[in-house]
Amino acid sequence: MVKYLKLGYVYALSLSVLVFFSACGDMENTGSNVVGNNLIKATLLEDVNTSTMLSVVKASINPAATNAFGYKAVKIDYETTNQSGNSITASGLLVIPSASDAYKQYLATLGKTYSISMICDNHGTIFTEAEAPTNVEVTNGLPDYSIAVLMTGYAGFAAVLPDYTGYGSSDAQNHPYILKDASAKASLDMIKASVRYMTDNNVLFNGQLYVSGYSEGGYTAMALAKEIEENHASDFTLKGVAPMAGPHNVEALGDIEIDANRTMLYPAFLAYLADSYSQAYSDIALSDLVNETNTTMFHSLFDGSKTNVEIHAALGLTVNYGFAAYDANVLFKDSFISDYSNNLNNSFRVRLNENNVNNWTPKARMNLIHCAEDEIIPFSMSQGAYDNFITNGVSSTNITLTSIPTAALTQQQDASHPFIHANCGNDAYGVAVGWFDSIRQGN
Repeated sequence: MVKYLKLGYVYALSLSVLVFFSACGDMENTGSNVVGNNLIKATLLEDVNTSTMLSVVKASINPAATNAFGYKAVKIDYETTNQSGNSITASGLLVIPSASDAYKQYLATLGKTYSISMICDNHGTIFTEAEAPTNVEVTNGLPDYSIAVLMTGYAGFAAVLPDYTGYGSSDAQNHPYILKDASAKASLDMIKASVRYMTDNNVLFNGQLYVSGYSEGGYTAMALAKEIEENHASDFTLKGVAPMAGPHNVEALGDIEIDANRTMLYPAFLAYLADSYSQAYSDIALSDLVNETNTTMFHSLFDGSKTNVEIHAALGLTVNYGFAAYDANVLFKDSFISDYSNNLNNSFRVRLNENNVNNWTPKARMNLIHCAEDEIIPFSMSQGAYDNFITNGVSSTNITLTSIPTAALTQQQDASHPFIHANCGNDAYGVAVGWFDSIRQGN
């Protein structure tokens, strides 16, 4: 099913029904999820009541809202493994909704008990430690982590928001940027630890798990869904997956970007990818890929201390802060570009291909959401995955491709927000959460 949306008002409208109708649907227990044994520590960061959240919802999401959920924000420290398979401590933000007495009474009139569905949301590319979900919550407080406000305070889902390996409590580790197995592992183990915390604290989890993510997070959402369905199907009840604007075919994205005549819109993304793969694979040497001769300095650019502008400046990409001002061979060596383009056995190409997540057979319902004119992660990434899934036998009623037109975005391009890719995020999340709620209602 291919869906084209005009979203000028859909974002607010689709969310305006969530709180009102969510009690009328399937919120009963639909399956037991695995309770992890990897929870190390839980730290309460915020405890916000329903009246406070209602004022936030009215101000930032829906002025007509009559109900909202309070929440507890908890930093979860948990055990997982890094790219090398070594045990490490990672972290993430768990945000658990709490219902008002009036809402619980309303459920009682329907013969229902308040229980909670869970969304594991995977964030987009970040460069600084301060941008990790747990650090955003600690630094800025109520209620700055807007995705959690949407999912939890307004829609009543528990939100699991991994920091990712390389950020938060695992900031000494290399971040496995666009590496499917390591990306999925960190999020999967965060879910397990979160279920443990909820179980230990008598939070009634109804077993419904949803997965979402945007940009890098869209890729991670796809990798996580694939990992769950292929290796952990008996552990989790996966109800819906919303990968948004993800680079699902990494090799095809490389074909577009690694071109001497290609202007790099956002060089820091490509530099991060080169650094990540050179750290992960012994057959890829950073010195063979990039023009920068000081590879130790290059690697330090991605230690969580530098912004994208600082990364561009360190690489000599200073015109227009590095955005859309330089061709790819300013960053990459001509010899590498030539070999990548002409040699199917080029090590970097082979490794990109290994990390594609666009060609498998999903079983859970999936909605691939993408802005039609995304210039950073092209729409073809979602279109190609959708086409592959249909070819692989997935019913078109189980897979949806949602195209968001640029003209309908609630945040338009300007000097401060030059890219459609970033401007599309709010609208994409509005579609995803509304779609999750429709599944929760039994639709």
